[in-house]
Amino acid sequence: MPAPQKLANPQAIRAIFFDVGFTLLAPHPSVLHIVTEACMRQGIDIDTTCLRQQQRHAEEYLRRSTRAQPWTWSDEDAINATWAGYFTELLTPCLADQPERLESCVRESVHAFDDAGNYALYPDVLPCLQALHDHGMRLGVISDWGISLSLILRHHDLVHFFDFAVISAQARRAKPDPQLFQTALERADAIPDYTIHIGDSYVLDVLGARSVGITPILLDRRRVHDPAHIDCLVATTLYDLLDWLQIPRPPAAEPTTP
Repeated sequence: MPAPQKLANPQAIRAIFFDVGFTLLAPHPSVLHIVTEACMRQGIDIDTTCLRQQQRHAEEYLRRSTRAQPWTWSDEDAINATWAGYFTELLTPCLADQPERLESCVRESVHAFDDAGNYALYPDVLPCLQALHDHGMRLGVISDWGISLSLILRHHDLVHFFDFAVISAQARRAKPDPQLFQTALERADAIPDYTIHIGDSYVLDVLGARSVGITPILLDRRRVHDPAHIDCLVATTLYDLLDWLQIPRPPAAEPTTP
């Protein structure tokens, strides 16, 4: 049965945990633009049409790889190896006439995705975090990411909103491992009944949070899910979270995507 689109006891919530990728920020202006720029720094003017055609295969590789090795995000070396595989899948056909340049382009692409400047916040992030912070909520991050995430959060001026960040590569655990969420509860000095976790993955975020009794919210910015078929709250922006918590939206709040 689908969950009703409201919180049962919004005034009871004291802590909120956030996923990061595609919840708070996303590659900007696009994955393909970042890869193109990385290749240009290596002296390669790559065919962007080829990259667009190959992107679906690279995404399929990433899904297969992480399904086969769900522990990937708990290990920095494994994370880097997985991204190297992703960019190898993306770039190989597009560098067929100069395969000797593949390794340097892959390496530069992996490095580019550790660069905080290649990410942008969704426009609803800062207003909503400010509203939640002003309301006295304890805020935290739970993210499957490498150790570079700390610098990315700092670059985007997010660290003063968050009381802590549980990052998979540092915690040596990955979603939906219950211990990752339990660690967040301990660091927030919170109990599950009064806590929310919001993220863009049903398996990783919703099931992970639910495994320790935290109320999950699925963030569906692209509106690909039918809330009637999902057994948890489904938000399309962080402003929905404010609404459910009965916290006023900031003036002239008009959420868009990066």
